[in-house]
Amino acid sequence: MEYKVCICTDKGTVKEVNQDSAMVKVANTSEHGRVVVGVLCDGMGGLSCGEVASSKAVEAFENWFVSGLPQALSPVNVTEKLDDSDSRGIDIMEEIKRQWLLLAQDINEELLDYGSMNGLTLGSTVVSFFAMENEFIIMNIGDSRAYQFTETRCDQLTHDQSVVQNMLDRGLITPQEAENSPQKSVLLQCLGASGNVYPQIVTGRIDEPTTILLCCDGLWRKLRADEACGQLRPSVCADENTMKSRLLGFIETVKSRGETDNITGVLICCQ
Repeated sequence: MEYKVCICTDKGTVKEVNQDSAMVKVANTSEHGRVVVGVLCDGMGGLSCGEVASSKAVEAFENWFVSGLPQALSPVNVTEKLDDSDSRGIDIMEEIKRQWLLLAQDINEELLDYGSMNGLTLGSTVVSFFAMENEFIIMNIGDSRAYQFTETRCDQLTHDQSVVQNMLDRGLITPQEAENSPQKSVLLQCLGASGNVYPQIVTGRIDEPTTILLCCDGLWRKLRADEACGQLRPSVCADENTMKSRLLGFIETVKSRGETDNITGVLICCQ
């Protein structure tokens, strides 16, 4: 599998501090070819606190990429199955899931401790994506999102952990009411807000060329997925410069529609 990647971020039209943080890394492995990880975190807390929360979360994933991922890829962590030629990839993904769940708890505790020592309340969403060969795993906490674009489909892969999404799921409000709800930014889950976090884990396969978009609510709130579909099909993501240009175009579009929040997106084209 080959990957083209880019990140774009904008502090928006009102806020003085960009509280979003993001990273994307591609590496070669000896047994599994190229792998990719992307992470996007939307910090909260006012002033510079949100920036601290999101940057600490991304830093933790960067450290995981250097130390945890090689451990997951090590044959010592793989259970061999004589009747399943693809078992190694599946077992590795299970190990990464285990590591990420522990990592989320560690980040949560670090943010709680930091806030307690400094008299602050801070937190961050996180949406992370990892792909190896034709398998992927996503972890979601909060209301940042992951979308998947193929030549013919556009799918939202994550489910918002928010008050408004919960009300939508229960049929208490309509999508139109959700867009204008005063509670649209109230989260049910985020890193740093409570003693435990309960991430959403999504796994799947990449069986055809695919573009993955990780984005904060500042991008998705005023941009419909079907608007992005035509511009993010793998066949039109010719190179990283083209991908970056399209992502910057989306940022300018949502700003022109009145978005005032920080705006960040990560694009990963898998072919």
